[in-house]
Amino acid sequence: MPPAIKTDRKAIINAVMEIVDESGWSAVSARSVAERLGISTQPIYREFADMDEVRRAAIERGFEIFTEYIADGALGQAVKYVEFAAAKGNLFNFLFRGKHYEYTGLDDLSRKLVSEDIIDRLEEITKLPREKVYRVHLCVWMALHGLAAISADNRVAVSGEEIALLAKEMTQGLAALYKTEGAK
Repeated sequence: MPPAIKTDRKAIINAVMEIVDESGWSAVSARSVAERLGISTQPIYREFADMDEVRRAAIERGFEIFTEYIADGALGQAVKYVEFAAAKGNLFNFLFRGKHYEYTGLDDLSRKLVSEDIIDRLEEITKLPREKVYRVHLCVWMALHGLAAISADNRVAVSGEEIALLAKEMTQGLAALYKTEGAK
């Protein structure tokens, strides 16, 4: 009898991430993962209850990859967000354009997308009240997300310098607008 092939959760998720990176989530199935690993589907279902659990684990791993990729200051993260989309379009689409999340509104979306250290830094830069800083971040992120989505689909090439300038100009413009509104 041949020895049983040992496949753990990490190997399965690594195979899933390779498939997502190459072809997108729609190409992921128990059969495609098993084929990638050279095993039957049985070890997959031994490690995971179903493909929904595999998807949740893949999302978690995807965000780890994303977080490692964009690690930088606020402006650096803005640039790397778009660069990540261009470099890893299928993974970007899986993480940010899939139907995995629901938000109750723009404020909920803004708070779930940003770390407090970025808000702290933007508050320091703009000298705006925190609630306005969240709004500035949301507006800048929405514009950069649109650019990232286009980049993920390989329909635009944009330099890091252009992305940084766009993010700076939007932040400065919105900060000036909110300061003017506050003076009225």
